Amino acid sequence: MGINPNPMGEFFERVGHRIIKSPSSWWYEVQPRVFFSFPYYKLIEPSEAEIKQLFDEYKLHAIRYSTLLESFGFVSAVELNTDPNYDLSCVQSRVRRYIKRALKENCKVERLDFDYLAKHGLLLNRDTANRQGRKDIYTESRYWAKYCQVAKATPGITAWGAIINGQLGTYLVAVESEGWWNWLLTSSSEALSRYRTSHVLFYEATRKFFKNNPNKKICYGLGSLEPVPELDHFKVKMGITRKPIKQRLIFSKKLRLAFSLAQEPSLKLLNIAFPKNYTVRKLTNMIRLYRQQTYDIPSETQGNNLKQ
Repeated sequence: MGINPNPMGEFFERVGHRIIKSPSSWWYEVQPRVFFSFPYYKLIEPSEAEIKQLFDEYKLHAIRYSTLLESFGFVSAVELNTDPNYDLSCVQSRVRRYIKRALKENCKVERLDFDYLAKHGLLLNRDTANRQGRKDIYTESRYWAKYCQVAKATPGITAWGAIINGQLGTYLVAVESEGWWNWLLTSSSEALSRYRTSHVLFYEATRKFFKNNPNKKICYGLGSLEPVPELDHFKVKMGITRKPIKQRLIFSKKLRLAFSLAQEPSLKLLNIAFPKNYTVRKLTNMIRLYRQQTYDIPSETQGNNLKQ
């Protein structure tokens, strides 16, 4: 299809992701014939007929989307900030000290030119991927150069960075659309982590955005498909809301049949045999989450849903 009128879709398409449209949502291809709905904060309920048409027409392997808490899926969260008065009082007391100290140590948060990010961001991408033990397309120099070139040419895409002693410590890429600021990507330097540049960037970028756009909202993303307790804790300390929702995973008939043969003992053996293999780790987590899908609403999340 042609360039998507939604800035997020336009950016994804220009970078090289396939984009499709259905009655309930836009979708982009995250892996060959695996599609994810966007924008992330939009909770959808596609009909079974719509889902069947997507799989039949595009020969899909899988789709994933955000949906209402009472719908069928696995419990997750969408990470938001809707407080235009966000300031240091909103973050954990220890984090306030980190931020104040870093700012005194000449850590600056500013808009980044994408030519600068193309040159200095790749090392941070590799640091972050190594730290999290995962494969990442953003670590490939050719893709990263294209990503920054496209971002530079796409309206609504901005980059921010925390710079300490002239070095880039943490950066983020975000897109504005439909009254939301959507964080797409963030990476940080291992060598500069002692300066808490991630805390400073998260806080200062959020504060600056609300100062200029008090009537808009921020979506930091969705809950991960694998446990990331440290990252979840970081975001809570920074004062964001982790709104309970569900995500739904749907696989093709062939994959459902294959996954039915992979019982829990087999999944455990795979993780033991390939403890550092990101693909194995991700696949086994997806199978587990697929099996956890239900209509049930955990008692601790009731009354705390988000509707769009």
